[in-house]
Amino acid sequence: MSKFRNICWWVFFMVTAICLQALAPGLDVLAAGVILLLQERDYKNMLWLLPLFVLLQEGMGSRVFGGVIVWYATIIVLFKLGRWLFEVENFIFIFLLSSCLGAACYGVAWLMAPLQDLPFDARDTLDKSLLQALFLPFAWRLLIATRHWIRDDEEK
Repeated sequence: MSKFRNICWWVFFMVTAICLQALAPGLDVLAAGVILLLQERDYKNMLWLLPLFVLLQEGMGSRVFGGVIVWYATIIVLFKLGRWLFEVENFIFIFLLSSCLGAACYGVAWLMAPLQDLPFDARDTLDKSLLQALFLPFAWRLLIATRHWIRDDEEK
């Protein structure tokens, strides 16, 4: 039963993320799910969810083509580096991680734009990066709060 609840939770998360991203273009809501998977060390689910997240992001066109893979790789690398220094359940860690990811969001857009011969709008990219950095701690907190009904059932 807990496996079914887990799948239902992830499906609900993806539907909600897609709706939120439609309302706020440039925001990657699925990144909060990647952070949650890394925090829970749920690599089995990450094996099928991460490629699905990449396909969804590429399909929605919220980032330049190929930038999603670089973006998610950056999330994973920064999380793994930060895990050595901080406790991953700590809000301060997530706040610092989201600040670094805001800068990384800008960096990935800056890196990918000339590679694909796209114009780079620094102000627009900065606004999207700040929105991403401010969104992640609150999204993470909400996801942690809603995951407890799944995790508590698995621990029993």
